Amino acid sequence: MRSCYTRHGNSSVISCTEHETFGCKNPIRNYISNMENSNKRSNDEDDTITIKRKKNDASSIVNINETYTQDSFVESLSKCFVEKEQSKFESGAKIINEPFTCCVLPNFLQPDEFIQELKNELDEVDVELKLSDLYQFKQSQDLATSTLPCISKFKKLLYGKCLEWMKKVTKIELTEKVDISCSCYTFTDHLLCHDDELEGRRIAYIYYLVPEWEEKDGGTLDLFNTVKGEPSEICTSLVPAWNNLIFFEVSPVSFHQVSEVLAYKTRTSISGWFYGPPLKPNTHTIEKIEFMPPTTIPVDIKQWINPQYLEAETQLTIRDSFEETSEIELADFLQKEKYEEICQALSENSEWKRIGPVSQRNYEEIPDSPFIAPIIKECQALFTSEPFLLIASNLTGLRLHPASAEHSDAKMGEVSSSLRSWKQGSYTLLNDQSFLNFAVLNATLCFNCPDWEVEYGGYTSYVVKEEKEELLRVDPKPNSLALVYITEETTNFVKYINCLPNEHCNKPCFQDIISVYKEVE
Repeated sequence: MRSCYTRHGNSSVISCTEHETFGCKNPIRNYISNMENSNKRSNDEDDTITIKRKKNDASSIVNINETYTQDSFVESLSKCFVEKEQSKFESGAKIINEPFTCCVLPNFLQPDEFIQELKNELDEVDVELKLSDLYQFKQSQDLATSTLPCISKFKKLLYGKCLEWMKKVTKIELTEKVDISCSCYTFTDHLLCHDDELEGRRIAYIYYLVPEWEEKDGGTLDLFNTVKGEPSEICTSLVPAWNNLIFFEVSPVSFHQVSEVLAYKTRTSISGWFYGPPLKPNTHTIEKIEFMPPTTIPVDIKQWINPQYLEAETQLTIRDSFEETSEIELADFLQKEKYEEICQALSENSEWKRIGPVSQRNYEEIPDSPFIAPIIKECQALFTSEPFLLIASNLTGLRLHPASAEHSDAKMGEVSSSLRSWKQGSYTLLNDQSFLNFAVLNATLCFNCPDWEVEYGGYTSYVVKEEKEELLRVDPKPNSLALVYITEETTNFVKYINCLPNEHCNKPCFQDIISVYKEVE
């Protein structure tokens, strides 16, 4: 249908039927509507520009919470920190003195707009996965090189007012050197027990930019008490909170960790150290491996070991392969009935002893107890017996037994063996004494690990001194004997076991027997 025009002076009025109104585009109405939308967009853009300007104005100003900079507060806080007095202030700030002095400052920075923009910038910073025996998390490069506006303002505050404030509070002659980086912990990430001691580090700090967080989410800053200078138990756990600053003095007893993150959240923080006159480093006791002659307990090898591994031809084939690669895994090593019997006994065993200190290791071990099942004791005797040293010698070509196929002039070797249990939170760590001054043979056999996955941790990682790359990884596998030759430049650690086995495994823990064999000259 056509539209009919009726002129009223200089204006034009469009008259159309109801069908045309709903069925056809009206050019004038569209034009007016577009103008209204255009004006609305223009107004919105003006509002957006105004908002951005306001945000930029806000982000150009960042300061320490004015409550914390008042002379009376600084004096009171300093007294409590230096004299190690536990105290809580009206502002919510507190000094914790157990197990060592630590300061918690909620709402540390102002204003709120700046803090959110700082977090937004950190979300855009490149982070790299850090993975070692001690930790798993994501970390940025040194933020000292960042030119992003909010990060730059944060650094200026940190290097200036915050440094001077920290000197007044701690009474330490801090230098101008300050480390700063961004760390992001997500599900299963962790940082195990350590003391932060490194020449010149005097104050460790963590500034949190986290979402709403609860203790059940993990990611807590755990502080350890010490027994004879070594970390023992968690004494205090601090839950991260938005805009909170935590700092403590680095010392021989400042053992702490970031517990495993158990929630699907990101624990973002800015952290580092203030530097000053170095302290005298502490020396920690490192337990050395104790080697013993083989046990004299009689063992019937044929009842225990898969017959194929007792055949001379098979042993020769394995020896040739081992001498070329220095490692081999032997599947179905124990006879099936014996293996299943041990698995059952270990599952039912309630006698376990925790092995530490947690700055070096954290797992459980079968103690010397009359309540241990006989089959378990027989298994321990097997791997420390003279007949087994003979088999190990024939399988590897090492001089472990005078009756070996290749070394009739060899002396009887020595052995150190333990039966261990692994579950969430178990691990071993590297240290300077992890590297022996002689070569050894590691033999490891796992129990109760039918559905174990590598992402759970619990694998044994072999590394070379001064090198970052992993040389070899041995995963927990049922009834598989892993033989690895370790030189003076090589050592190993067991990677931290996270919470995943609790969710996915019928048996969230496993056991292994680790035997270390040493040639005797």
